[in-house]
Amino acid sequence: MKRKITYFAIALLLPLLGFAQSKDCLKFKDGTFKVTDPASKKVCIITRNGNVQTEKMEESEEVYDFDLVWIDDCTYTVSPTPATVARNKDVTKAGTMTVKITKTTDKSYVQRITVANNPKFRRFDEVFLVPEKGEKGE
Repeated sequence: MKRKITYFAIALLLPLLGFAQSKDCLKFKDGTFKVTDPASKKVCIITRNGNVQTEKMEESEEVYDFDLVWIDDCTYTVSPTPATVARNKDVTKAGTMTVKITKTTDKSYVQRITVANNPKFRRFDEVFLVPEKGEKGE
């Protein structure tokens, strides 16, 4: 009988342990980040400050600005600014992207991207924090 109670308690508590693990998404709200596009293998530098995100591909002069709306601590939407749309109309094809941070480490996070205009689209990337000048790890 004790064995059954122990198994029952373990079975009941194990799922709760998964929920207890919190992601520290707040440290990724602002800063500079680096992500590699899986298709092109090009590196994108992302700078996020408040509700604005700027993206620039390495080896390119094109800069894209996006408005961010944080839905919760780990989820935000990204929409191109009017200035970005004026420079490149193609950015509107994807529509609003929703980014969910699914896993965090000290220096990176994994994001899942979904796109409003393409419900079947799913993309997962690991995004790395770029240390500020003078910070350890530079």
